[in-house]
Amino acid sequence: MLVAPSQGSAQVPQSFEDLALRVNLDDHLRVEDQSGVKATGRLTKLARDEMAIQTKAGEKRFTPETVRTVAMRGYALRRGALIGAGVVAVLGAVANCSHEGGGRCVLVGLFGGAPIGAGVGLAIGALIPRMTSVYRAPEDRMSVQPSRAASGVQANLLEDLALRVNLNDQVRIADRSGVGTTGRLTRLTADEITLQTAAGEKHFTRETVGQVAVRRQPLRIAVLIGAGAGAVAGAVAACTSPDREECADAPIMAGALGAGLGLAVGALIHKTTIVYPEPEKWTFIVPAISRGAVGVRVRRQW
Repeated sequence: MLVAPSQGSAQVPQSFEDLALRVNLDDHLRVEDQSGVKATGRLTKLARDEMAIQTKAGEKRFTPETVRTVAMRGYALRRGALIGAGVVAVLGAVANCSHEGGGRCVLVGLFGGAPIGAGVGLAIGALIPRMTSVYRAPEDRMSVQPSRAASGVQANLLEDLALRVNLNDQVRIADRSGVGTTGRLTRLTADEITLQTAAGEKHFTRETVGQVAVRRQPLRIAVLIGAGAGAVAGAVAACTSPDREECADAPIMAGALGAGLGLAVGALIHKTTIVYPEPEKWTFIVPAISRGAVGVRVRRQW
């Protein structure tokens, strides 16, 4: 699946080929066919003429002609934080002004409730998944012509990369000489990769690419860990003290604070995974015999 992103990449794509740079293998998808039947499962294959998902009932296969829409499961951390901040800020302003008069009650309520609401929204956004449309079949399928890249039959490294990286991913490319370049992926075609770096655009051909690694941040996991740890700490501190008046509120406030701290920590750390060439998988098994014990040593690389 070889794709060059269009200028309207922010819109729902109407080209089946565009899916390659919007989904990755093992993503959770919901596919609706032309008859309206929907199937939900894990993406196991995406080619120019077929896609397959692994559902609870088994593997389901679709061709470009039979697919109407494709939606991907994700977690809206930013949207959850904004909605939570707005809702709790308004409620805080109303509650504060109902108890205290003066012109500052609105500002105190807004600025006091917004951080707590943002943290609560982050935690909710990390827990509740939402389906985002990533493909919609055009009304006139004949008007969408296959690209020159798609008409080729010979696989290459970019065909493998399409299902392992997405547009705007932070990517590090090492050329054949070992020189590494890091930037944001802006274009991927059959013969070229383009990164937007601090020094400008950098172009790499498939002949010069030696290794490709993608960097991702564990934001959702960090938010969940922070929210959980904060809620537990708040509950223990407030509910075990002699004065238990804040036993109900403390876990929420501490959880919101923990979610914000988790987001900050998740933004600071990242995990880099080599996606090309594919890491070699092997299993090493050797017997381990000592004077007092006998066992087996197993080593697995994946």
